[in-house]
Amino acid sequence: MQLVLATIYYSVAAHLFAMTTASGPYSSPNILDRIKSDAVRDSIDLISLPFYEEALESIAALSGHVIDIRTLNFTNATRIDTHTHPIPNWFRALEPQAAGRETPSWSVDGHLQFMAEHNIEHSVLCISTPQANAFPNDEAVLRKKKTIALARLLNEFSAELCRLYPKRFSWLAVTPLPHVEESVREIRHALENLGAIGVGVLTNHEGLYPGEQAFDDVWQFLQDRVAGGNGGREVVFIHPTDPVIRLEDGRLVGSRPSPLRSGLGEFYFETARAISSITAEKTVIKFPNLHWRVSHGAGAFPDISERFLLGFPDVSDEAKKAYKTRFWYDSAGPVFPNQVKGLTEGMRIPTSQLVFGTDYPYGIGFWDVNANIAGLSEADFLSTEDKEKVFRQNAMELWQGRLGTS
Repeated sequence: MQLVLATIYYSVAAHLFAMTTASGPYSSPNILDRIKSDAVRDSIDLISLPFYEEALESIAALSGHVIDIRTLNFTNATRIDTHTHPIPNWFRALEPQAAGRETPSWSVDGHLQFMAEHNIEHSVLCISTPQANAFPNDEAVLRKKKTIALARLLNEFSAELCRLYPKRFSWLAVTPLPHVEESVREIRHALENLGAIGVGVLTNHEGLYPGEQAFDDVWQFLQDRVAGGNGGREVVFIHPTDPVIRLEDGRLVGSRPSPLRSGLGEFYFETARAISSITAEKTVIKFPNLHWRVSHGAGAFPDISERFLLGFPDVSDEAKKAYKTRFWYDSAGPVFPNQVKGLTEGMRIPTSQLVFGTDYPYGIGFWDVNANIAGLSEADFLSTEDKEKVFRQNAMELWQGRLGTS
């Protein structure tokens, strides 16, 4: 009965939307009608989420409280922050803990103020862990329904935020993985209709890592977009999350082996597992149009890469080439000046593949963001030209004109 009522409700909304919207399907007027109409089209049950009304209202409210950018000083802002996370209030309520710490508060004006204070002209947004995988304790059918609905609402929030502040924000779409067909549909909607500049995935989705062969249809879709004339590459951002084991009966069990919270170590091993996954399964080779944006200086992977690749001699050379040309590693966390040498000296990654990231607002209070930035800006092994590349130019090269910078 609930599904029938939901279908009727959304159908009426879709009809009203079609009659009243004259300025294009993805403009601000009637945004909620449009979101509901699209949900009907894509068989997404938004009502499965008990907070869906609050989420929709928060999306609509963004345009009612637009910050006057002229009140902030962006005069000297040139940096591009490739690793930041918006946190809608309803998502924070759903996930009050993040990596073992309290999920930080976030606001548009606070983020813009942070950018102005740190000479950041433009930030790339992506919802942080667990993204849409927020229902591990639900039974499988309901978990899938909620995951698909949450991915849509998170993407609509990010899209509206970037529509309102195109010079300051761009965004990466989250997916309802491990559900492949629905993920392809969501990615298509985000890239083609909502203006996403890439895709954000987790190191694992319900225990499945990104090299999983079942995920190949997702990567093939992105590969084909490029081949079909949609630019020279598609960007996939890999962000760490907690490790999970999927039991035979479909239940999910957390498998974090350490009593320490994940942000103190497990996230970095998860990043290594994800890179190992797309290497071992030849994902990085099969889909050459994909460029991989990796968090936190690749985590623990530089320390294990040589020994790991000994087990895969048939892909080792091509993988090493990909690491140096199609992987892009951010500085979020205390990566500079020491950890980064695992990349630059250990893996021989050129400076051209390093990008700037702050992890705002999750990093605030965990590390000193000023010291973190200073580690890069004062690194004695980088030239002034190299630093400019990391702070800005490399990100411009990665997205090839798709960032909304002025």
